[in-house]
Amino acid sequence: MDEELHCQEREGISRGRSDSMRATVLLVNFKDKQKLREIQMVLMTLKVKVRLVEPEEYYKTIGELVGIVETQSESDDDESIVLAKEMIVFAGLAEQQLNQVLFLMRKKVIGPVDYKAVLTDTNQSWTIPELYRELEREHEAIMAQKK
Repeated sequence: MDEELHCQEREGISRGRSDSMRATVLLVNFKDKQKLREIQMVLMTLKVKVRLVEPEEYYKTIGELVGIVETQSESDDDESIVLAKEMIVFAGLAEQQLNQVLFLMRKKVIGPVDYKAVLTDTNQSWTIPELYRELEREHEAIMAQKK
């Protein structure tokens, strides 16, 4: 399993979630349209709901974006963030289903997705920029350990 995904998985993740919500994947900051289409095809084949997260939605919580928390009032935060890398967030997938998605993405040689996370009780209240920054920190820590 990918290292960044493993870091998020330690928190206790999707074990019980798959029963209470439909498997959903958030796709964030995908600029390569071919890669995006290939990922969408893999997910649709496995009957996983796909949600493309637009920049104007970045300040909604992850829970709101996957539909487990009712939409709250929009943030008054005018701070705009530019994400440099792609991010994928898995929500409500059983472990076997998650492994299938990752296997098929590798098999189809889709190419790496920079940051991957699984919905947790902790990160469901985070916004896209908050999760992105956490994954960035984890990635830097992993790279520092490898040196």
